[in-house]
Amino acid sequence: MQQSNHNACILVIFGATGDLTSRKLMPALYDLEFKNALHGHFRVIGFARRKKTNEEYRKEIFDSIKKFSKMKVKNDVWERLRDKIHYHQSEFRDFDGYMRLDRFIEKISGQKSKNCNKVFYLAASSEFFEVIVDNLKKAGLAFKGSREPYHRVVFEKPFGNNLKSAAKLNDIIGKSFDEEQIFRIDHYLAKELVQNLLVLRFANSMFEPLWNYKYIDHVQITVAEDLGVEKRGSYYDKAGALHDVMQNHMLQLASLVAMELPVSLNAADIKEEKVKVLRSIEPFSVKEVHNITARGQYGEGKISGKKAAAYKDEEGVGKKSYTETFAALKLKIDNLRWTGVPFYLRTGKRLRERVAEIYVVFKQSTPVLFHEHLKNSELNMLIVRIQPEEGISLQFNAKVPGAKILIEPVRMDFCHECKFGPNTPEAYERLLNDVMLGDSTLFTSWGEVENSWKLIDTITKAWQGKKPKFPNYEAGSCGPREADALIEKDGRKWIEPQKPSYSVLLENNHKK
Repeated sequence: MQQSNHNACILVIFGATGDLTSRKLMPALYDLEFKNALHGHFRVIGFARRKKTNEEYRKEIFDSIKKFSKMKVKNDVWERLRDKIHYHQSEFRDFDGYMRLDRFIEKISGQKSKNCNKVFYLAASSEFFEVIVDNLKKAGLAFKGSREPYHRVVFEKPFGNNLKSAAKLNDIIGKSFDEEQIFRIDHYLAKELVQNLLVLRFANSMFEPLWNYKYIDHVQITVAEDLGVEKRGSYYDKAGALHDVMQNHMLQLASLVAMELPVSLNAADIKEEKVKVLRSIEPFSVKEVHNITARGQYGEGKISGKKAAAYKDEEGVGKKSYTETFAALKLKIDNLRWTGVPFYLRTGKRLRERVAEIYVVFKQSTPVLFHEHLKNSELNMLIVRIQPEEGISLQFNAKVPGAKILIEPVRMDFCHECKFGPNTPEAYERLLNDVMLGDSTLFTSWGEVENSWKLIDTITKAWQGKKPKFPNYEAGSCGPREADALIEKDGRKWIEPQKPSYSVLLENNHKK
């Protein structure tokens, strides 16, 4: 991990007492400190409305780090980080709070605020994005343009709730920051196996020649969660699976699988190829949406033998809610490489297990020699397991020992942790470091956001026009029957996740 910058860097977190800060951001900063990746002049300022002293805030952060950091908490590491943590109390709409922030930065850095590198992390509700950015500009805390010292702003999803609101927000932000200063987070992009997709595609001569419609039958992408909405009920009931996961994570994964070879590993070149994929997705009308989508909402059920409440009984959720907790989508990419190859995407909550996998399913070869033996065989496929138990598997056919010719599918598994160890950087650790380095490769561009919303808005409009019969799947199941029908009408079926061969090994290692 590279060191961030030789100058003082001030990270200001808006929403410093929220769940994201305690669960993800502060543990990530501790992990960076653990690896000596934070400069001695680095400072983090928590900006929030609750009244707290520095010591009270530091104590809360220490408790969060103990609970959520993957690294063992060492006193010397914590003491180094503790002295870099400060608290600033203010309402987001209080302009005077930003003027006091300017003076506070000068106090803790020992130099004029305008001479400090600054990163503004908006870990707050999206309704405050506009007022925060506007106040930063008015207070002279941020300057538009690529310059030294740098001023960068980080946004969590959702970036808008449709194309119109996203475009408005982008215009507002653009008055204070240039595109190269804006970092839109999709934490899925920082997961190791997602980053590995480019290497898998373009650093292996065995795969690239096969990566097209001649050899690939279809692609499936599954992002499933066994958890419900937890404490995010009020937010989730306004978003749903389509906006919360499909619009960002799922379409990002699809674009990485389908993209062409970029000119270089430069962030702009990679993003350009991803945008081309999104623009190449075959357009569909509102009337056609019911043919290419399925949605669902979970009812009561059991997860790992324990009773799970229905979505409508979750805290913060309306009793008559029609918000989907499951979404499935069939896409076609209209270009020379992917013509006729469907991409099936599905995501949902309260499903049987937590798993994120990409399945590249190859066409059945002409079985001249083993025609009778391959009648009911499974197709060859490449499986990228993003979480948990990260790895890559190749499924092919092999002969069962014995006198008769019996053919069964087998898998060769690559275990990421077995090879490289368990201490690969967490997503937020990598992302925070990249922001300070100015590397936007793992962040989404406006072009990606714009084109993904164009697709999702059409689906949203169609779904709003018809009230579904919810709930339509039990908690702990594989999802609604409508999703099965979506893929089965094409003569295919969803691939259910299988534990990789190295699961037991990882389990034993973790117990040790």
